[in-house]
Amino acid sequence: MSEAGPARAESAGPSAGGTPPPSDDASVPPGIRDLLGRLAASLASAVDTRVQLAALEFAEERDRASDRLVLVLVAAIAAGLALLGLNGVVVTLLWERLGWVALLLPTLLWTAVAAVAIRRLSIASRREQRPFAATLAEFSRDRAFIVERFGKGPR
Repeated sequence: MSEAGPARAESAGPSAGGTPPPSDDASVPPGIRDLLGRLAASLASAVDTRVQLAALEFAEERDRASDRLVLVLVAAIAAGLALLGLNGVVVTLLWERLGWVALLLPTLLWTAVAAVAIRRLSIASRREQRPFAATLAEFSRDRAFIVERFGKGPR
């Protein structure tokens, strides 16, 4: 053979005796390539939108939690100081007539108030919307659409 013969065999690669291996571009028809490109772009856009929604909801939830915590702490400190002063006045006024019972009455009253407050907090927590409810709903709709459009996935 001439010098060109071995060079041609080397450039043909592993399938020197047969046809060259198909390249990625040649194996996928242009219509399918475009369809897959649009599908990938749509999927990336949907994921991006959902991630942005989740991030936004997370930030809102964090802000709400911070606001609530500050308000709860301010209210608790103010209420505690007010109750301390009020209890002192009540005990002072009733001490001559009731003695130690003057200490028991405000204690029972504030225990009942605390129980009612805890009960209301429990009810409010159950009624409150779940965090990230909109994001989870969007993911659920996306999943339902994909299953409806493309059939059931692997089990």
